[in-house]
Amino acid sequence: MAFRIGIIGAGGIANAHAAAAKDSQGQVEIAGVADMNREAAEKFASANGATAFESAEALIKSAKDHGIGGIVVCTPPSARLPIVAAALKAKLPVMTEKPIAHTLADAKKLESLAKKHKKVVTAIGYCHRFTPAVLKMKDLIAEGRIGRLERFENFFACDLPGHQSKWFSDPKKAGGGAFLDMGSHSMDLFHFMVGPSKVVGAVFDYKWKGRTETGATVLVKSIKKGGPNNPGNVAGVVLSGWAETSRFTVSVLGDKGMLSYDYENPEVLVFKDLLGKTENHAIETCGVRFTRQLVAFSKAIQGSKQPGLATFADGLAAAAADAAARKSAK
Repeated sequence: MAFRIGIIGAGGIANAHAAAAKDSQGQVEIAGVADMNREAAEKFASANGATAFESAEALIKSAKDHGIGGIVVCTPPSARLPIVAAALKAKLPVMTEKPIAHTLADAKKLESLAKKHKKVVTAIGYCHRFTPAVLKMKDLIAEGRIGRLERFENFFACDLPGHQSKWFSDPKKAGGGAFLDMGSHSMDLFHFMVGPSKVVGAVFDYKWKGRTETGATVLVKSIKKGGPNNPGNVAGVVLSGWAETSRFTVSVLGDKGMLSYDYENPEVLVFKDLLGKTENHAIETCGVRFTRQLVAFSKAIQGSKQPGLATFADGLAAAAADAAARKSAK
């Protein structure tokens, strides 16, 4: 029997979770959706065989009646705190999309709520933790394939001109731009693959007057020794962009070689040695990440430990990195 979830917010990212449910081979299904835009909610509900609700509060209140065992919050970051608070008060598990919040203050409040409701599952949608190439790179680092880990490099950038007029670049609704949006994924990947970080420096670029940053270049370093072949003090270079050439790559470099993955060439993981000789290894596509994350969320609610899920504490760590980079870039 499929595990039933509700979606709060019927925008673009909600469709990614709906597609993940459909690809879960009957493990998860969408049972309800709430959006302030009634037409959007009804359209989403019709496409997914779900019930449309007029508000998040209405869905949360009726969750048990509709067999909804958890919710995924897909609203703008500034709207999440009261929704998550209401869900946890009702003992309803919640996974919120990244970033955890639009401000560090709200991120701290949400992490505190998760601590207060320890028996209720909470998670952040850092889906790249479920990318097969990322998991494989972690294993290969531990095995010593690239020797001593020295640097992490991550580019998440593309041209998104439509964001200029949307809430994504509205400082009040989003809290930040390209770095908070794409770079929060990058920072969580660094924490997941390398370890806790400290921001060393940052440069932000603003192409759209009066809006949030459209580009960010951030240098971080790890502050703790990691697993095997991870000595600590590992450099991280993160580039985030909304108004530049498309690049979606993750690389890790050591004193014996490097591993790199290009999301636009999703079935190949590349190893390159110090002399430049390359080896291409077949890998499962990154396209499975949303489905595996949603299934992991449902299994966690049902009592199975899912260490790959990002916690609210992980969300706070990424938010703290954003705040530090923002301060450094001023």
